[in-house]
Amino acid sequence: MKHQKTFISLTVLLIIFGIFAGGAAAKTVDLRYGLWAKPGEAQYDGAMKFKEVLEKESGGAIKVTVYPGNQLGTPREMLAQLALDTTQICASGDPGIKEVEYLALPFLMNSIKNYSAILNSPIGDKWNDILINKRKVRFLGFLPRSPRQISTNKVVNVMGDLKGLKLRVPERDYYVQSITAFGAKPTPMAFKEVYTALQTGIVDGQENPIETIYAQKFFEVQKCVVMISYIDKPAYVMIGEKFWSARSEQEREWIKKAQVASEEVVRSILPKQQKALIEKMKKSGIVFTFPDKKPFMEATQPVRDALGAKRWGKELYQKIVEIGKQKL
Repeated sequence: MKHQKTFISLTVLLIIFGIFAGGAAAKTVDLRYGLWAKPGEAQYDGAMKFKEVLEKESGGAIKVTVYPGNQLGTPREMLAQLALDTTQICASGDPGIKEVEYLALPFLMNSIKNYSAILNSPIGDKWNDILINKRKVRFLGFLPRSPRQISTNKVVNVMGDLKGLKLRVPERDYYVQSITAFGAKPTPMAFKEVYTALQTGIVDGQENPIETIYAQKFFEVQKCVVMISYIDKPAYVMIGEKFWSARSEQEREWIKKAQVASEEVVRSILPKQQKALIEKMKKSGIVFTFPDKKPFMEATQPVRDALGAKRWGKELYQKIVEIGKQKL
């Protein structure tokens, strides 16, 4: 009888332990990470590094699933998902508010380091507060990208060679006005339509970083890449405020550590990757030209001044110009 009681007690303990163990397992946090980049792009490697570091730091308590190639929707749709906590992190060119987005004005920023200087200053703190209150998301960090170049179906040696060419641009005024200032005809269209538009001649060219031109195979239907680096713009890594506020301090530290590791990986890969991709595209017959940047910079000065002052006011715009010029 005594042995039977002991057996029953052990069984009850095992059942209770099983319930608690099951409860612990059920508490695993699932984190969905959406981004535009595809395998083969440095930023995809960065997202995978984020996954690796966060899962390791958390001992598997946080499980990360990366969704590349805009599988979760457009940048705008992903930001809405962050607010709802159906997706937890996204990386895209859309930082959620125009105050931050307009740092991408042509030739405004010297490098990604200048973005960091602004966003880690009191100016950036104020913008992050707006993001949290208005969009229910917060800025977590960057995925660096290469500067934006122009690809065309003709060889371009000087700015005048762009005159009259139809170039696809994202649906933003600073892209449209910049391309207009270069003498070309901007044609806004969705990113997913670009390859077919280039292939069929609906547009003569487009603009994007080197890694995107290669990953999206735009070079297959173009003749030339014009290296003018007219916009140096990172991808913004955003995290949902609902998800963030539910995390412990320890979990937040793990997430920050994973983001830093992610940025470092992309920063180390990009220069080597850009060089390798240029060589690959050259071998496929693409001509790379390096026009004098000065005419491009002068042509877009009115675009910077008008849109910058309109967005931030003249005083703050001048502060941003000064930080943007610094060699960091």
